[in-house]
Amino acid sequence: MNRRLEQALECERPDRIPFLPAIYEHKAWFIGETPSAVCRDPHLLTKALLAEYERVQPDALTIGIDVYNVEAEAIGCKVIYYEGENTSVPAIAPESVVFRGSEEVVSLKMPDPQKDGRMPLNLEVARNIMKVLGKEIPIRAALSGPFSLAAHLTGLENLFMLVFTRPNLVHELLDFASEVIKRYGQAFIELGCGVVVFDSQSSTELLSPLVYREFVLPRTRELIEYFHQQGVRNVPLIIGGNTTKMLDEYLETGANNVLCDARADVTEFLHKCSAARRAFRRNMDSTDFLTLSSEDIYHRTVDCLKESNGYPGFILGTVILPYGTPMTALDAVRSALQEYKHL
Repeated sequence: MNRRLEQALECERPDRIPFLPAIYEHKAWFIGETPSAVCRDPHLLTKALLAEYERVQPDALTIGIDVYNVEAEAIGCKVIYYEGENTSVPAIAPESVVFRGSEEVVSLKMPDPQKDGRMPLNLEVARNIMKVLGKEIPIRAALSGPFSLAAHLTGLENLFMLVFTRPNLVHELLDFASEVIKRYGQAFIELGCGVVVFDSQSSTELLSPLVYREFVLPRTRELIEYFHQQGVRNVPLIIGGNTTKMLDEYLETGANNVLCDARADVTEFLHKCSAARRAFRRNMDSTDFLTLSSEDIYHRTVDCLKESNGYPGFILGTVILPYGTPMTALDAVRSALQEYKHL
């Protein structure tokens, strides 16, 4: 297996900067299907992941399309799927919240990863991909983070209200969410997969650093430590948005790979991550890749690579690639990556 990503995660200089584009619903485009069709069919999702690997050659693959929905759906939330040629991303139906704060947390269903919702489907896909690519590239399973899962179960606005009106209940709910994530993650680990934790609802664009520190940090730190104890050496934590104000808390989670999203301050990430010897993924803005020329994308990539300032723990990423992003756009990024060390 190529050690490029592992070297960057350990802040050792790889042969080139690793590339981890955010490809979720765009997976379906590689095989001419819709996100709603692919995320419900293990054969199609396996095929889409193999096509992603062949076409893009990323430095890791992530199993998942609508990455925030799976655990919530297995607990009882309803997911809106789109039929026909609609390429929208499946979403939790707002009216399907399963916890409003008047109930006891113990009333919530603890899902079985082998039986409930699409958890077994994703485990089947992980098994398939590990058989084919497990020795070629790191394979990671997408997991919701505790706060994002709780937000789906209650509704985000209601969760914010409960934080201030019933904080003890929110602590219980986050403990429940963490246990769900542990069990789901453990099922992937038993197949030899790694895990990636996605918790963008806990970004400081929504929460203050003080609220994050009180409610989210303890569960996230404990969750990541649990996965470390299960033998998963590298556990990325993905929190989108401008997380510059919460970078101290972000680093305290123990995640060895944090996200510097397109709106975050890369200079601050370089300063603090290098002091902590922590890798970070720098996302460049790819929301307009459908319309930009290859030359413009090439130069944008080079500008982003220059932001690394030689830091060996720097990983190049993108914001979520729109469905239908042409291969010429990704080829331009690939060219810049290959040539950057010679610039």
